[in-house]
Amino acid sequence: MNTKKTNYYSNLAALVYNESKPPGTSIDGDIEFYTNELIKRNGLVLEAGVGNGRMAIPLLRKGISIFALDNSSEMLEIYNRNLKKYNMQSDSMHADLKDFKVNIKFETIIMPNGSFCLIDRNDILNVLNNFKNHLEDNGKVYIDLIFPTSFKPGNVHEFDFLIDDDYVKIKNKSISMNWIEQKTYTELEYKKNTTTEIQHFSLWWYGVEEFKNILMNSGFKDIHIIENYNNIKNLNLKTLTFIFGK
Repeated sequence: MNTKKTNYYSNLAALVYNESKPPGTSIDGDIEFYTNELIKRNGLVLEAGVGNGRMAIPLLRKGISIFALDNSSEMLEIYNRNLKKYNMQSDSMHADLKDFKVNIKFETIIMPNGSFCLIDRNDILNVLNNFKNHLEDNGKVYIDLIFPTSFKPGNVHEFDFLIDDDYVKIKNKSISMNWIEQKTYTELEYKKNTTTEIQHFSLWWYGVEEFKNILMNSGFKDIHIIENYNNIKNLNLKTLTFIFGK
């Protein structure tokens, strides 16, 4: 049984993610939003937590240059396979966001669709400081924060995915919501033949003023906030995009 660290995408988890959200799958309009934002900017974009290239590959196809970073070697392997599949090119790096180092300054750094909420709250200041160190003077950072609006402790969902002629059985268990720590905990079990993986999944959420203060105390400025990717049809607040510079 594989029980790697919290929020890590091991082999089966990465395969299921790629099957359920292949490159080009827009979540609540995020790909359209980021395409419109980034096509107006020049220079290299760092996607922090690129995953399988769900967003990066559509951006590459629009002529936007992407440097991809992820802490999951399994996800990066899928990303590189998807690059070949779609005949795209992109540099990538296997590293942790809080201590990665490259001799590159990025004009834009993005973390779409709540990926930032997967970072342990104790590590976010190191991550933000590292972003600042790798950002051009006139650069911008885009971070999406999501809220656990539909999370219900005790809920269990079971479903199957057919991958490579074999079914992967998934059990998704919503375990707990900690209002003091502002954190939800979910446990996902993946089974394929004799292989079982357990994914421990924690999501942290932040208040608007709380996160603005975190950014300002980290030396960022010119903070702007976008609700639900400017999608006026979505009446419930699910995603806030923080855009800021240094």
